[in-house]
Amino acid sequence: MGDLLPPSMALWLAAQEVKARTGMEPFPLVPKPEKTPEMLEAVTTALRSLSEILEPSARRRPELAVEIAKLFAAFNLYTGDAAKSAVQVEVWGEQLGEFPLFAIRKAVRWAVRGEQKMPSLAAFIGDTKIAMGRQIQARRKLLTDWVAM
Repeated sequence: MGDLLPPSMALWLAAQEVKARTGMEPFPLVPKPEKTPEMLEAVTTALRSLSEILEPSARRRPELAVEIAKLFAAFNLYTGDAAKSAVQVEVWGEQLGEFPLFAIRKAVRWAVRGEQKMPSLAAFIGDTKIAMGRQIQARRKLLTDWVAM
C-alpha cells in the first residue's frame, strides 16, 4: 500500500503506527500531511484498494472454495465422495467467510508448509486472524480519519 501513497503520507502513517505501538511520539516529529486535492485523491485510491483487499471472502465464494479445496488437496483428504467433500468445503467456507482472501491464502500456505497433519478449523481460523494482522485495519482507520477531518 505504501506505493499508492505519496511519501509524506506514508511517513506520517508510519509515525502514527510507531506512536500507537510505543505510546511515544517519534522523533523528529512528522507533521500531518496537508489535505490537498492530489493528496485526497491518493488517499481515496488507497482506501478503495484496502476495501477490496479486506473484502470478506463470503462475497467471493468461488475463490474461497478453491482455496479451501487446495488446502484439503494438500493434505490428501479426498475420500472419493464428492458430495461429502463439497459439504466439507461449504462448512469451512461458512466459517471463513468473514475473513479476507489474502489472509486465508496466507494461512493455507502456512498450514501446507508447516503442519504434519490437517489443522482443525479452529486452529486454521486462528492462523487466518494472525495472517490478517491488526496493522492493516489500523492503517485503514488512520486514513479514513484523515479524510474525514
